[in-house]
Amino acid sequence: MGILNKGISMKITLYYYSGAGNTKFVAKKIKQKFQKLDYKINYVKINNNSIVNIESSDAYIIGFPIYGLTSPQLVKDLISNIEDTHKSISFFCTKAFASGNSILELSSLSKKQNLETIATLELYMPGTDALIFFAKPNSLSEKVLKFFHSRNIDKKVDIFVSKIIKKQKSVIRQKWYTYFSFLIPQKAKDKFHSQYTKYVPEFYSQSDICIECMKCVNECPRENIRLDEYIKFDLNCDMCLHCVHHCPTESIQIGNFTQGNVRYKKFS
Repeated sequence: MGILNKGISMKITLYYYSGAGNTKFVAKKIKQKFQKLDYKINYVKINNNSIVNIESSDAYIIGFPIYGLTSPQLVKDLISNIEDTHKSISFFCTKAFASGNSILELSSLSKKQNLETIATLELYMPGTDALIFFAKPNSLSEKVLKFFHSRNIDKKVDIFVSKIIKKQKSVIRQKWYTYFSFLIPQKAKDKFHSQYTKYVPEFYSQSDICIECMKCVNECPRENIRLDEYIKFDLNCDMCLHCVHHCPTESIQIGNFTQGNVRYKKFS
């Protein structure tokens, strides 16, 4: 009962960055668990606006997907803008294969802000970029990619929440495979990055089937999309792929890479 009594007065803010929906799926489970324990929790999507309007909290929880073995820049900007000192911060991420040292990097950044890292959680989730670029509906590749995810997610969320409540610190270590990053030539790293960013100018909307519902405009974390006679895209893009996966008419495409491929709105 003592934990619940503490929770009534404890102010918690959960910030999440989500593209196709995996991180939002986990964020909702965390929020619901706290609510079940009678904790009040603010639930905020990370975007250009939310990172400059940060409310004071006793505990912060930050959720994000992994892009190129790191966290989205907006997540880093959010932490840099938290002015509350000597408060706790916890992290959870969703990843297709590997997370690199993303949480370790964010923990170090938080320390500079005098925030103490408590709990951490990493979950495997379907690779939404692979689905949109390589998988056709009802194909073997779709089934394999959607099957690839962590098991016992609810149990892992329960443990994560319990650690936050008890202020039980997680040990954050450098991932073993990052020690061998020096073996990858810089040219190869640069090529990987350029391959990833080359798609940014390729976004477009098929105006003949677009219904101008404004979902892509309103939900873009970077405010990169606008309606000007028809839907247009600027170059300030994180490649979160929210607009592509959530377009109700599938009018949004990336070059000629995504036509007829799988749209993925949430973890299932």
